This record gives sequence, structure tokens and C-alpha cells, in this order.
Amino acid sequence: MEIVKLGSRLKLVGRLGKWLSFFQTDDYFEQNMKQNSRNNRVLFLIVLLTTACGIGVSYSAPKSSAKSITSFSVAGAAGTIDEKTITVDLTSLPLFARIDALVATFKTDGKAVAVGAKAQVSGKTANDFTKPVIYTVTAADGSKETYTVRVLVSKIISISGYSDTLTVGSDGSLWGTGRNGDGQLGLGNTNSVSVPKQILASGVAAVSAGYYHTLILKTDGSLWATGYNKSGQLGNGGTTSVSTPVQVMADGVASVSAGVNFSLIVKTDGSLWVTGADASGQLGNGTTSNVLAPVQIIESGVASVSAGQDHSLIVKTDGSLWAMGSNGHGQLGTGTTATASLVPVQIVAGGVVSASAGRSHSLFVKTDGSLWGMGYNKFGQLGTGATTDVQSPVQILPSGVASVSAGGDHTLIHKTDGSLWATGYNKNGQVGSGSKDDVVLVPTQILASGVAAVSGGLVHSVILKTDHSLWTTGYNNNGELGNGSGSGVLKPVQIRRPSLSKDD
Repeated sequence: MEIVKLGSRLKLVGRLGKWLSFFQTDDYFEQNMKQNSRNNRVLFLIVLLTTACGIGVSYSAPKSSAKSITSFSVAGAAGTIDEKTITVDLTSLPLFARIDALVATFKTDGKAVAVGAKAQVSGKTANDFTKPVIYTVTAADGSKETYTVRVLVSKIISISGYSDTLTVGSDGSLWGTGRNGDGQLGLGNTNSVSVPKQILASGVAAVSAGYYHTLILKTDGSLWATGYNKSGQLGNGGTTSVSTPVQVMADGVASVSAGVNFSLIVKTDGSLWVTGADASGQLGNGTTSNVLAPVQIIESGVASVSAGQDHSLIVKTDGSLWAMGSNGHGQLGTGTTATASLVPVQIVAGGVVSASAGRSHSLFVKTDGSLWGMGYNKFGQLGTGATTDVQSPVQILPSGVASVSAGGDHTLIHKTDGSLWATGYNKNGQVGSGSKDDVVLVPTQILASGVAAVSGGLVHSVILKTDHSLWTTGYNNNGELGNGSGSGVLKPVQIRRPSLSKDD
């Protein structure tokens, strides 16, 4: 069993003693305990966590036991108790629920007794949803017992950001925050939002955010899309924008990537399908005409794809890297900036595990953990220490890279040790270094550990930590950071999720 999503809530228990001090003095507590000396073998402990959304935790102990907890519930869900291990399943709890306040009361023989200034209950846990929480209960005689609590909630399993922030939970729910002027959040309207709102309650496997449209992959392999559609990027055969998801493919979809005004689709048979804008050849079908419904351009062998502003990157199952589309800054890595490519061209013969296309720069990670890049570099997004564009792949880091995500003009690097590094344009704080520099020329450490995944937006960044918490930094005029304000930040801030700590 493990703690997920709700785990940081349990940190509040470590502060119980501090909050309980307001009830009464030690003298009053001791006097009451003397009056009940014949009954002080019986200790009832009830802890109530009241929240803005009515979420609480409660305990009770039988009269036959002095200290043991025999019932435990959270938000109405009963826990299962195996001796001193308590497990509560809250996977139905909304992904972004929160707790705001705590009230605690002790009872003896069913009667409330005052609690002195000394801590009667203590406990502490780090903001790590993978770890259990240890409750330490101190009885009137000073003896202590500990209880291990594991709370099961939905995890965040997929993130994506461009002009907004989208997250998918392990319960299949889809949430979004940010710009929604073209219906790209799929909420049925065009109103932007500044805190995560649920788009779909279940059935979602992954999501990809384009500039003004969104691609939604469901667990049944079907593909859905919402938002701007002037160029046919939704792939539903028309050019009318929609504000609720429409089905594009019925089944067989393995992964998707949304570019600025086009979409790339990989099916389970390894085939690649494309739809949307094609003025620069980014669809790779040999023309420059827009496509209104998905067409196949590669029959098999595709492992993953990444869509940029007007170029595309393809990683095949043999580890080769291919590219197509605009090449004005050398983002295709062909050694020239002379012409765009209307069909996929091979850039690297093997050894590539993943690739990410930014606005006009490209990044890829090799099997040895090295990071490579090419293309636009005016803001240092390639991390070479210079601002000169690069037309052929150049090594940025020799090893230790787990994944990379190219934002508009910045780069997020997730290392195998869980650290986060970033480089490039930072005028809006999207690098997350705490400063507001126009350029960051080399990869700079932003977080030392605990990072699970990253996604670079146009001018903001999204970070998923190993404790399943979600963090954002950068531009926020449209609410893409999800922190409830319209103000940007210069370093990562947490988007609130279920938590037992109001100050984490």
C-alpha cells in the first residue's frame, strides 16, 4: 500500500500539539483526569479535520481499550484496520480537493475533557505521498502507541502544457486550467479558468496540449479533440472550433502530440497519422495543403512523435530520429537552413529514446542518457553557452538525462537522479530559477530531486513530482499556473491537491 495524492494532508497531524494548546491549561486537564481516575483506562480519541469541501478524518476507541483506535474514516470512507496498520481508500476523492482547518477533541467515557498545553498527539510526515503516516498517541499515563496510516487516492499520471495546463489522474479524470478562448479546455464554454477544473470524470489515459487545441487519448484507445480548428487540427473533417471534446478516432491510438495548429497520432500498430496545418510540410505528406481528417504517412515502426510550431520529430522503434517541416533555424538537424522538408528525413540512425520539438528548436535523448539539440538558440534554449543557431545535432549533456521537454523558447531537463534543470528564455520566469533573466545560456538546476516528469509550455512550465504533487512556474495571465491568480511566478509553486497540511 502507498500514500498518493492525499499524503501531504497527513502532515497536519505533526502540528496537532500546537493547535490543541488553545483548549485548556495543564492544570485543568490534570484535574479532570483525577476526577475520572477510575475510568482513565478508557480513552476515546476523536480527530475531526474540517475542510472547505467537508473532508474529515475521525477516530473512536471502545470502552474496553485504553488507547487503541478501532475505527477510522476519511471523508466518509471507512478505513480497514489490521492491528496498528490503517488503510483508507479515497480514490473517488476529486483530484484537487483540499483541507483548510483542524479541530481536535479528547473524550473519556464519552465525556469531553480539556486538553492541556502539552502535546497529546504528535506525528510528522514529509510531503511525500508514497510514504505512510505515523500517528503517535499519548495516553493520560504518559504511555504512547503508534499507528501507521496509508491513504489511497488518485495519482497524476500525465501532464501537458502549452497555453494552459492539463493533467490526467490514475482514476482517468482529466483536469485543465488556463486559456480557454477557443474551447481548448473542453468545458463547454470559452471562459479561461485560474484553478484546475474537471473536464472528464473518467476514461482518459493521456493528454496533449496544442497552442489552442487539445488532444485526449482515452483508455479504450479512442482519440478525442477540442478547441480551435481553423486548420483542421482537430481532425474531425471540418474547420469549426468546438468547446467540448469530439471523437476523432474510435480505437487503436497509442499516443498523440499536439503542435501549434496540427496534430500527430501514433497508432498501436506503429503507424503515424497526421491532420491540420501543413504550410511548412510539418505533416510530412509531401504537400503544403491543410488536412482536415487524419491521413497515414508512415505504415509502421513509429515509437513516439513530438509536434512543434511548424516542424515535427519522429522516433522510430529502431532508435532512429526523423524530422519534417520548417527548417529556418536548423531545427530539423539536416546541417542546413536552406529549405523545409515536406517528407520525413532521417537525422540520427539509432540510439534515440525520445525527442521533443519546441517552437523552433529540437531536443532528443539517447540511450546513454546524453542530451542533444539543434535549431533556434537566440535565448540559449539549446544550453550550449551561446546564442548561435545550430543546424546539426550538438551534445548538450553527456549523460544522466531521463527526459527532456522543449517549451516555446526554453528547455526543461529531467535527470535520472530526479533533479530538474532548465535553460533558455526566462523573461516570464518559465525557467523557474527565481530570477527574471531574458536568457539562461546553460542548464541551471531548479530542483535538486523528486521530479517525475516535466512539460514545457509556451511561456510557462509544468512539473510533476514523485510525491504526485503538481508544480508550475512562469507566465500566468490566462491562469495556466492554476494557482488561482493572474500573476506569474519566478520559481515553481504547487497547485494544491489533497493535503493534510495547509502550509506545505
